[in-house]
Amino acid sequence: MLPAEDSEEAAAARAAVLALRRESGMPVAGAAWVVGPRKLRISETSGVRSRDRRGMSVPAGTGLIGKVLTTGRPAAVSDYLSARQISHEHDSFVEAEGVRAMAAAPVIVGTTVRAVLFVASRDAVRLGDRVLTAVTQATRDLEQFLASHEQVHRLLSEARAAVRDGTAPRDGSALERVHEAHAELLDLTATLGDSHLRERFHEVCRLLEQGCCADVPEGPPPEQAARLSPRELDVLTAVAAGCTNLDISDRLDIGLETVKGYLRSVMRKLGTTTRFEAVNAARRAGLLP
Repeated sequence: MLPAEDSEEAAAARAAVLALRRESGMPVAGAAWVVGPRKLRISETSGVRSRDRRGMSVPAGTGLIGKVLTTGRPAAVSDYLSARQISHEHDSFVEAEGVRAMAAAPVIVGTTVRAVLFVASRDAVRLGDRVLTAVTQATRDLEQFLASHEQVHRLLSEARAAVRDGTAPRDGSALERVHEAHAELLDLTATLGDSHLRERFHEVCRLLEQGCCADVPEGPPPEQAARLSPRELDVLTAVAAGCTNLDISDRLDIGLETVKGYLRSVMRKLGTTTRFEAVNAARRAGLLP
């Protein structure tokens, strides 16, 4: 299904297209979402001569991006109109845009192709390493965003449903999984090279934080909730040693936002509101010396 124009998925696709065009140095870039088992629809474009190109349908197997949908593998041509390895149902679009060389790659989440990113030149040239690397990186960034975004919403839905239905485990393991996903997402955010995608990831992190803390009752008492992950214990041990968040970030080689995420998770599990209360609670529970 094509994402809504104002959805996080659509915003991530726009950011990926802009990053792809910038990093590849090519004049044209775009994204086509899978809208059915055998069809793509171009949803995002940058550098095209006509905005009418958006919304164009591409059946599986047709042209370059339709071929990528079918094979699930990247493909490129140095001169689209004369290329023999693709079909030519979309030559009128290509010719109107003056496109010659073109590369495309699938965005795969799990085992499913969700979208195809493409980039094009108006010269008949063999696309070099810079272009192919940019396409690969853009697809990976979008894949990571979509996979993490789906995981976040699935875990939130499960945790909220468990609390609402009264089936949440007494040890809070459902919400603990959400917190762990949050920490993983923060780690992933730090690896992204594009500022637009980083901001979208931060928005999902904020959503996750709100979901962990809103519309659910307070967690179980500290004696039931004091089950910290090894990484959370590492962070709390550093706090007990007098380290600042920045010190912990350097010591453990993790992002500053990741440190904060672990601390929020620790304080929630221990039923505390400050880092120093968390240290004392952990000592009372025998988690720290």
